[in-house]
Amino acid sequence: MQKSSRLRLSKDFKRVYQDGQSVANCNQVVFFLKSGIIGETRIGFSLSKKIGSAVVRNRLKRLLREAYRRNEAKIRKGYDLIVIARPPLKEKSLQEVEKSLLAVFAKAGLLKEELR
Repeated sequence: MQKSSRLRLSKDFKRVYQDGQSVANCNQVVFFLKSGIIGETRIGFSLSKKIGSAVVRNRLKRLLREAYRRNEAKIRKGYDLIVIARPPLKEKSLQEVEKSLLAVFAKAGLLKEELR
């Protein structure tokens, strides 16, 4: 996952929150919005202090980034995504985080057709 494919600006987050749609499961919420950039999907991660200390939040962010990186080719292009972690996710392994992330992307219809 390249740094250029990350959502970083506050205005981008606000736009996705206000104009986008959301889908959730027990571990995370995904906000998504069709972006104006064709062929590029950008992603941002949001973890509140309810998740735990900075160490826990950073570990979970690394796990989410890695789960996304492993499955980036399976996700439709041209979207801005925000993944919000929920507290139950902090006790999961990488494989469980990956499975949960793919499940919520499938629920949102963000997986490519041949992979559903």
